[in-house]
Amino acid sequence: MTKTLEEKIKLIRSPNRLTARQVIRQLISDFFEVHGDRLLGDDPALTAGIGLFHKQPVTVLGINRGSNIQQRRELNGGAVRVTGYRKALRVVEAAEKFKRPVISLINMPGADASAFSEEHGQSEAIADLILKMGHLSVPNVALFLGEGHSGGALAFSNVNQILMLENALFSVASPEAVQAILKNRNKTQDASEFMPMTAQQLKEIGLVDQIVVESPSNTLMDRIDKAIVNSLNELEKLNGLQLKTQRFKKFENITQI
Repeated sequence: MTKTLEEKIKLIRSPNRLTARQVIRQLISDFFEVHGDRLLGDDPALTAGIGLFHKQPVTVLGINRGSNIQQRRELNGGAVRVTGYRKALRVVEAAEKFKRPVISLINMPGADASAFSEEHGQSEAIADLILKMGHLSVPNVALFLGEGHSGGALAFSNVNQILMLENALFSVASPEAVQAILKNRNKTQDASEFMPMTAQQLKEIGLVDQIVVESPSNTLMDRIDKAIVNSLNELEKLNGLQLKTQRFKKFENITQI
């Protein structure tokens, strides 16, 4: 049965939702986490590091929201700070230097909106990461575990292939923000009717490459593993220039519903 947007939101914001750290722990061996942006400090909302995926060295960026109130306070609810974007840029630049594919695991409400991040160049840090991800000469793949909104999520998703769990969301703004902007009063409509944001809608317009079915849950990790393997196997056939071209054409050729 197809779920409504409201049902999807409840699922992906549940404290039992699959996390980036769980995926890293189960699929990435010999993981070494990198801390700090070498300028202002560290951002625990972003787990960034190097490990082995099926014996292949990879760079991993995983966004953490937390599963309880205390964790969500510590992790800023997954709203990545300026230090997180600069840390991501640091490890992505190293990934290109050492020819490692980049895997991003996304579940975030958007970028941090604090005065600290804004005063220290948040918009520039996001722009720098978007630019670098778009010009990488190594494969990069993003998997949406939950939701990803605003330019904050875009920074991690300027990639060769986008994968989404079947109930995940990706849009320029959260469903609540979309309805508030449009001042929608019709209870029979939801934000996805105004703007494509579900995995199914985004697959239809060509933005999403693979949708990972979520049930049965006991084999979900196997399906995620297979989806990432398939993406990397397909992309490893391309050289650096072809990867950049494929990435550009992917977004250029997006159609409208």
